[in-house]
Amino acid sequence: MKTSQSNPALFFGQNLLRLICLSLILISCAKEEVKPPKSAYNNGLWVVNEGPFGSGTGTLTWISRDGNRVEQDVFGLVNQRPLGNIAQSMQAKGNQGVIVVNNAGKIEFVNLQTMVSEGTLQGLALPSAVAVDAIRGKAYVSEWVSFGGNGRVAVIDLVSRLKVKEIPVGPFPDALLLTGSQLWVANGDSNFVSVVDVNADTLVANLVVGDRPNSLVAWQNNVAVLCAGRPSWAGTETAGSVHLFSTNSLQVTASNSFALTSQHPKDMVLTPAGNSVIYQLEASQNAGLHRLDLPWSNTSVSPGVPLISRVFYHIAFDPYGERSLVATDAGNFVQAGKCYRFNNQWALLDSFATGIGPGHVFFVP
Repeated sequence: MKTSQSNPALFFGQNLLRLICLSLILISCAKEEVKPPKSAYNNGLWVVNEGPFGSGTGTLTWISRDGNRVEQDVFGLVNQRPLGNIAQSMQAKGNQGVIVVNNAGKIEFVNLQTMVSEGTLQGLALPSAVAVDAIRGKAYVSEWVSFGGNGRVAVIDLVSRLKVKEIPVGPFPDALLLTGSQLWVANGDSNFVSVVDVNADTLVANLVVGDRPNSLVAWQNNVAVLCAGRPSWAGTETAGSVHLFSTNSLQVTASNSFALTSQHPKDMVLTPAGNSVIYQLEASQNAGLHRLDLPWSNTSVSPGVPLISRVFYHIAFDPYGERSLVATDAGNFVQAGKCYRFNNQWALLDSFATGIGPGHVFFVP
């Protein structure tokens, strides 16, 4: 019997066949490592991880609403490139996702089902928050521009994915709120909020509030504005405050200060029932999450025992499913953070690991 060793042609052919098979296996394995996940991203939430400050990249963590599926750095794995430094916020119009990346000065447009990039808009000046006007096909992005000077709001056409206008506002514009035909802008290093007519994309009013407005909530025909007050390290310390404006007259209907200057509130969100707001106190003996019923009278706010006795980086209510409270903990911005979910009795339901610096949360039905 002849063996392959005694037949050079047969020996060469067998080894060539082995090499081809091995190469195909290696190529298949390499492709398997980088291919996008097969499942669509429905019925869950995206955690926007800012990433380490000054270096590194932001990431996106996907958490399914049932908690059985958690994926880290989805944008990076799907597109084989980093999202950029610092990932700040995310919104969507239909299946078009809009991700704001602060230090990188850009917006990433993605397919919300696959997280595949559909384009990048460069050249923004320290962009922060985003609000999407699905009816008019526009996105509004707050731009800090510089630290210490006035900022602006960029108007983005969602078809061309281009900036079509800039609206000047106050210093450090951060939180945005779309309600009806108005865009409200919290100028975070000032004592006023700006109101923009979104039909004409023009500034119509600057409304005086307390120091350092940081969050906005629409309630019936009103907008509530929460102000942190000035911290002691920034000069003369001032108390936090909350203000209620009519969207029709742009006149204040109620205004309250917090009882102590050391109570600096942040992260005001409307409860699912729609009859109260939840906010956080950062620096006081009452630190944690508190509730304020709507509407309120013109008296000082004296928070009692917190609903949850800890402070989170950000909080939000899931508008779908069980409407649970979602809170992120950024930790030291060096290691992975965490995302927590609480029920309507403020009991912890579950928690998940995230990327570095988890902040804004975007919910998907």
